[in-house]
Amino acid sequence: HPVLWCTHCRSAIAKAESEEQERETVLNYVVFKTTQGGELLVATTRPEMLNACVGVFVHPSDERHRGLVGKKVKVPIFNRDVPVMEDADVDKEFGTGAVMICTFGDRQDVVWAYRHKLPVIEAMDGAGRLKNAGKYDGLKAEEARREILAELQAQGLLKKQEKLAQVVKVHDRCKKTIELLSSTQWFIKLLDSKEMVLKKSAEMRWIPEHMRQLLVDWTEGLEWDWCISRQRYFGVPIPFWYCEKCGTVYPAKELPAEPSKDKPPVAKCKCGGALVGETSVCDGWVDSSITPLIVAGWPDKFDSRLYPSDMRPQGTDIIRTWAFYTIFRCSVLTGGKPFREMLINGMVCGSDGKKMSKSLGNYVEAKDVIAKASVDALRQWVALSGGTGKDNIFYWKDINYAQSFLTKLWNASRFVEKAAEGYDGGEGRKRVTDRWMEARLDETIRGVTKSMDNCDFYGAITSLYNFFWHDFCDFYLEDVKYRVYGTDADSKRAAQATLKRVLRETVRMLAPFACYTCEEIHRDMFDSKKSVHVSEWPVASGAQKDEALDKVAASLHEIVGQVRRAKAAKSMALNADVEKLVIQAPDALIPMLSDVEEDIKGITKSRALEFKSGEVICASL
Repeated sequence: HPVLWCTHCRSAIAKAESEEQERETVLNYVVFKTTQGGELLVATTRPEMLNACVGVFVHPSDERHRGLVGKKVKVPIFNRDVPVMEDADVDKEFGTGAVMICTFGDRQDVVWAYRHKLPVIEAMDGAGRLKNAGKYDGLKAEEARREILAELQAQGLLKKQEKLAQVVKVHDRCKKTIELLSSTQWFIKLLDSKEMVLKKSAEMRWIPEHMRQLLVDWTEGLEWDWCISRQRYFGVPIPFWYCEKCGTVYPAKELPAEPSKDKPPVAKCKCGGALVGETSVCDGWVDSSITPLIVAGWPDKFDSRLYPSDMRPQGTDIIRTWAFYTIFRCSVLTGGKPFREMLINGMVCGSDGKKMSKSLGNYVEAKDVIAKASVDALRQWVALSGGTGKDNIFYWKDINYAQSFLTKLWNASRFVEKAAEGYDGGEGRKRVTDRWMEARLDETIRGVTKSMDNCDFYGAITSLYNFFWHDFCDFYLEDVKYRVYGTDADSKRAAQATLKRVLRETVRMLAPFACYTCEEIHRDMFDSKKSVHVSEWPVASGAQKDEALDKVAASLHEIVGQVRRAKAAKSMALNADVEKLVIQAPDALIPMLSDVEEDIKGITKSRALEFKSGEVICASL
């Protein structure tokens, strides 16, 4: 049977182990002499396959070649007569509209050979060297191509050559071109199970949802069964013996078995032939495709509580392998889906936008990132670099940004620790800024919880960054400094309570993204005996969004921002006192701002305030 074969690795491979590669090749116009003395010009990119040419095809509607159909032409150099036949699969716009079929140049050759019951001539061996090619035997394909083209030129049979852009299949491991060779291999029948795979995949939740389409496209495009045998030294043995005389297969009576070394299950075949142990090994996906079953104790101690698995996290690049084969095999063996959810991540790309690869030299070692920044910065980068399922380009500036946030988190926690000294555990009377901060915390808890439930890690981390860096550090910490350093005990207590709650809940939500930093803060400030990673996830208080509160807080922060900019313009220190602060604001806002007069004074260091009517908020010293 024709199989995909890597002549570099010298092994059969499955379609899932191939990938497409663009390259430039040459289209050669070669003369085939007719037995009546005429000529048929055939265009081919693989003259080295002439030794295995078994026919020439033309399209039934192509008038140019109608007179040759049913007649024979001679294969150049090899002087073998082959028939000219019709087939609707021929692209009459390509080359001259006449195409030679070789066994096997590509998949289409396989289709034609079986459809028209043509003979098979093996063109090359497993090492990619020509065979059945006379004086060209033993030459590698490219060497043979050069010599055969030179011979065609010398005989006047090479009419012209054209450059051609071409897409070829290469082995995903070594990136070498794949050939189609006739070889005895082991297959698992799967084409009859394609609909079942699609059905079971639809019963699972895919995150992101559109990733399932990759599996659908792959499954629907499969045309051959799964070739599972590999000509390698290491791997799971294929537990079969076969008769070298009649080919009858004998399975091992007990597993594990190693047929290349173990005795066969019977002394000899029924036909009297000797039994030979299989020396090929299994494709690696054969055993990894039943991971969910093994985890559940299958087959001897199967625990249905553990199957299906809750989630399979994996990359986009192995949807066609690990995901497909797992769904296929587990569904066949159990009748059920292997997972409830599939979480698909994208690829990490170099700055050139291509998937990181040692062969491309565009990779960065994780250990180098950790050495220059930290483990937590790297973990945050993974979440920050893009939405779930998307490919992420690595930039050092993103690592630096994540490390800056960790510094901000650490410094803020040290401030809260110092500000909370002497805290008696009471709540105090909450000010507008306290209530606004807690409302923003509740809003963030709800948003981050929803994002985490949906595996939207980018949404979760960006929400936390915006909340902690902007709302908490830029605004609230600055808002309450005058209170925690002041003499009003009740006001200080309310600020301390709010600071501690916000930091505690933020650290718990950030723990999956900054596990080491959050663990240290948690143990230092909240629970020295219990890890943050086994602490309860924060729960919002249930308070509804208060638009009036948001409006007052936004107005307060606008005033504070204007005062800071005004002080900077006058080269005043930010903590410099202001004799009188004049605030213009819309009439509807003035009563609200009057309610936070004490906060405005304390935050801006103003001794007196004066409110005036105006169209927009404007604070002047």
